[in-house]
Amino acid sequence: MHFDISTAAPATIFFKFFFPPIFYAIHGWLATEMAIIALFRPYETWYFPFTRLQVPCTPGIFPKRREKLAGAVAATITDTLLTTADIRHQTEQLVTEKNIYAAIDAFVDSVLKEFRDTTKLHRLAADVAEVSPALLQHLVISITDGLEQKKERRVAVITEKIFDQIVLSARIPLDQANEIAARLMDAFLTPGRIRAGLMKLLSPQNINALDESVQAHTGGPYKIIARLIGIKRVCYEWRSYLEKEPLESERIIGDLSKRFGIRDQIAVQIANFDLRSMPMQHIAQLRENLVTFVQSFLLQHREDILNLVKRIEGESMGEVRHAIIRFNPESIPAEWLAKTKRDIASFFYAYLKRELGELLEKAIPALGMYALISHKIELFSPQQLEHLIKRVCKQELKWLALLGGFIGAWLGLLQIVVNVSFP
Repeated sequence: MHFDISTAAPATIFFKFFFPPIFYAIHGWLATEMAIIALFRPYETWYFPFTRLQVPCTPGIFPKRREKLAGAVAATITDTLLTTADIRHQTEQLVTEKNIYAAIDAFVDSVLKEFRDTTKLHRLAADVAEVSPALLQHLVISITDGLEQKKERRVAVITEKIFDQIVLSARIPLDQANEIAARLMDAFLTPGRIRAGLMKLLSPQNINALDESVQAHTGGPYKIIARLIGIKRVCYEWRSYLEKEPLESERIIGDLSKRFGIRDQIAVQIANFDLRSMPMQHIAQLRENLVTFVQSFLLQHREDILNLVKRIEGESMGEVRHAIIRFNPESIPAEWLAKTKRDIASFFYAYLKRELGELLEKAIPALGMYALISHKIELFSPQQLEHLIKRVCKQELKWLALLGGFIGAWLGLLQIVVNVSFP
């Protein structure tokens, strides 16, 4: 039996041809909306009245599975979106000498700006001055303890650098050399000391040894001249003269010293002396002896140094305070400041370029990115989680509901075809 639309009532036509698409569209839209709502709500578990029986599908899917959701999101981010290799690559791209210089420039300028604040400067000076004696005592104790345990290398390194850069290249000016030579002549090379030294040199044993050596090692005319002069006799007479005429012999020695210019010759030798002209092994030995002397001095006088530090505590605090207060950033030459910034930036760039990979390999796992992201998501309340997801997927969820209605409408049309085909 075929349906005759011309003879059918309006209500029959509506329910047969128009109602199914509308009904199925509304049904599909509502079903999709309810499914979306069920993702987030209810926020808490519901129970049947007067029982402890949980209502199915409560709480919503996301609140109920929040921990697993947090783990899944964290794993996705750390395994695919933000891996260790990605962080390392991006960091290496940012670590350029230009960027490091910009950071150093901003940091140094901010520090110098703080020094222009008088109140902060005085407060900083007071704080640093109070802690400076303790730091100095701790430094002395740590250095000496390290020397006792043979683990301290700072003293040796500093001493070697001072020796190589200052002592080794140091030259004494001629005027200071003259002063040193004069002091030596007045304190050590006096006529009296020279006379006493000559008397010790001209001992009977030395005179006999000298005569035997001349007789054994000279020959020809020199040996005849030595016998004619009588070296042994001359030495004994000179010794006797030094003993019997001390004043006269000292006057002669002093006169000869002036005539020979002994002081000037000593001064010239002092002024011309250069450690770098010594053999390398002697220089190395001298450096080692200096390091040993400094280390031994610090160990032997540890208590004296600590007592000295305690005695000058007040003075050191005052000097540190005054030095900080007197510091004026404007007094720093612009060229020197710029060069210092470049040097610091170059140093950090070279260091990071060499060590950045290893540092990141150690630092990134220590950050615990997976645990941090997972914990952050777990701290979200159900309302916050719903708001976050809807803010990100607002348009998609809206079109998803419309898609449900659209599919329902097509099912309604399909129902009309069925109704017409199979009345």
